[in-house]
Amino acid sequence: MPRAKICREPGCDALIRETETYCDKHAKPKPKPFANASRSNSTLYNTHKWRVLRGKILDGNPYCHRCGAPQDGHVLEVHHITPPRGDEALFFDQDNLVPVCRQCHRADTGREIGGRRRDR
Repeated sequence: MPRAKICREPGCDALIRETETYCDKHAKPKPKPFANASRSNSTLYNTHKWRVLRGKILDGNPYCHRCGAPQDGHVLEVHHITPPRGDEALFFDQDNLVPVCRQCHRADTGREIGGRRRDR
């Protein structure tokens, strides 16, 4: 049986797992990754032109550009090498797009967002 401890909320005596801090009643919701991230090109992702281009990139490259993971068994996404930031021509530039697995895409996006925060 796993070890238990008492919830850290003052006045609460609920037992919780040793690895937890608060009981379900007092636990704070964890923020979703990139929930506050903004996309200057968000409307372009919903266009037919993007869906066709995205399909072309993924069909021609069945492996992650970063780690080499194959498309079968991994979700591949399309990543902009240079963030377009409102530049529609750069957004649709096929030479600026690479397939990446979801894990690598999140890491790349996190670094990109972190770099923007430091530049402010």
